[in-house]
Amino acid sequence: MPETVKMLIVLTLISAAASLGLAAFNDYTKPAIAENERQYTLSSIRKVIPEAEDPDPCTPSEPKFENAPDQDAVCVDGTMVYRGRKGGEIVGLAFRTIGDEAYSGTITTLVGLDVGGEVTGVEIIKHAETPGLGSIIEDCEWRSQLVGNDPSSMVWKVAKDGGPVDQISGATISSRSVIDGIVDAIELFEKKNKEIMSAEPMKDGEVCDGR
Repeated sequence: MPETVKMLIVLTLISAAASLGLAAFNDYTKPAIAENERQYTLSSIRKVIPEAEDPDPCTPSEPKFENAPDQDAVCVDGTMVYRGRKGGEIVGLAFRTIGDEAYSGTITTLVGLDVGGEVTGVEIIKHAETPGLGSIIEDCEWRSQLVGNDPSSMVWKVAKDGGPVDQISGATISSRSVIDGIVDAIELFEKKNKEIMSAEPMKDGEVCDGR
């Protein structure tokens, strides 16, 4: 058998073995990755639906709910909404929203609302903003001004647009994107409140418009 043929056979066998090994490794790690993602989601939900009467992103608080909100989530108009319950009653909601395009892509935000529609928490789930500039949207001090506001009286605009929210210096677009996500959550809560409260939970593996 020619040497070149032998080499091709050996390379083919090595490639096949590597592919099988990689597939086996992916199957082995998939459950752990999924569980880590779930715990991250639950941790974020706990922060945006806090027990504290005066919620503050800089002050940790016990969650207001006692169930597993990720197992009581609904998909409404392409938005994932996690429902926190206590004694079987819904006591808070967490909306996974995506704001308008920022500097480096969209910003995914988790917005907490109580049953009266007041903002109880804001967590930044995913972004690609510049470290030290747009990434300041993650700082609890900046997010504090967004929490505890009554939607009926709050003007959801940055100062540059005539609103009360202090935008991040040099990163106004990032600030606007987060506010867009909050406004989306509030509007969905107001328009689809009955559906959000009464819809059947999503089934395991069901996707909500990729969000």
